[in-house]
Amino acid sequence: MSEHVCFVYSSESVNGTNAGRKSLAEDKGPDVPAAVPADASSSKDKAPEPSLVLLDKNQSTVSDLQKKDARYQEKRDAALALCRAKSDRTRKLAASQQSPYTANSTARVIISNKKLYPGYNPFAPIDKKKLKELADWLKTCSHYRTTLDKKPQWLEDCHIDAWINVLRKRYDANPQHFRSERMCFLDHLFAQQWRFNFKDFKDSEPDQNGLGRRLPGGAWNYYAGTIPSFCQSNKVWGMDIDDIYAPVNFADTHWIAMWISIPKRHIVVFDSICSSFSPEELDVAMEPFLYMVPYLLVECASSDEQRAQYSLEPFTYERPTNIPPARAGDCGVYTLKYIECHALGIAFSKKDFAKANGKSMRDKMAVDIFQELPDAHEFENKDMDDNMGAYDG
Repeated sequence: MSEHVCFVYSSESVNGTNAGRKSLAEDKGPDVPAAVPADASSSKDKAPEPSLVLLDKNQSTVSDLQKKDARYQEKRDAALALCRAKSDRTRKLAASQQSPYTANSTARVIISNKKLYPGYNPFAPIDKKKLKELADWLKTCSHYRTTLDKKPQWLEDCHIDAWINVLRKRYDANPQHFRSERMCFLDHLFAQQWRFNFKDFKDSEPDQNGLGRRLPGGAWNYYAGTIPSFCQSNKVWGMDIDDIYAPVNFADTHWIAMWISIPKRHIVVFDSICSSFSPEELDVAMEPFLYMVPYLLVECASSDEQRAQYSLEPFTYERPTNIPPARAGDCGVYTLKYIECHALGIAFSKKDFAKANGKSMRDKMAVDIFQELPDAHEFENKDMDDNMGAYDG
């Protein structure tokens, strides 16, 4: 195990006198007397000799854990404060969910996007002039990582998040183009963090009500809509949000799209290459979301009345097998297009999603990122840094 070496010039620790540190006699064992300076009378006039202490950088100290807990509680309280501020508000359905036949009923009615809004065409022909402009610019900026090669290539996390940020900006500017005004788009870090920290969630001890478990870093931020920082919605899951879209990276070899329906307590996985992993492997990959999403809704409820609307019972999920498949290497592109089209209320057409169209979809997305949100990666990095250390001291 790797260790840090520190030279300590004082026997008083930062946590109090001699806290967390033994005397030299104790260090050497009970039968070994403490070392006495050769010249005791003059030792106080000499500069203190450094003591060598080995610290395990992988082992959290009590102070570290206290800071993490304080940070965790701070984020949780901030999210709950936002929820309480909204709890007195009468919940209203968005315009896209209204029906002349339900009057003031709170029943959720989804009306086809085609009959209400023109939206936009996610498969519109690419502007070749803009594509050339992007290609020319790429020659001068090697740091802008994107793929315009003919051969399908893996999309990195930054590519995925850049397109999610484009959808966030489009939705923020024109929510009427989408099938509902009660949805949100999450970046890759959401799924990554939730899967990575699921064991901590399961291992943490709940209270008598089944609550008090430890959630992943950034959970409160996503729940309360306070991220991304450049496009905050401040919409709360369950209260203002019904549909959640997120990309999921499976073992750094395959991308899938996830649609979480809070009202239906159900998750739909859109997988462009279903043979990439087995149903058993998918069960394991989906388990964190099936358990932690309903838990978060109950944990964050601002009142007993609101909490009664939810349950700690896990969500269900399915993986449809009748959606247009992708070529190997295009799973990331198809994942993002599945999310976009479903959010727009557009069916997954075999013609639009033909494997031969993978290159044109990739080029169109690269041009749109370049034109609409050239600084997407800067925004992404800021939120990534904040999330990764959400509960660290």
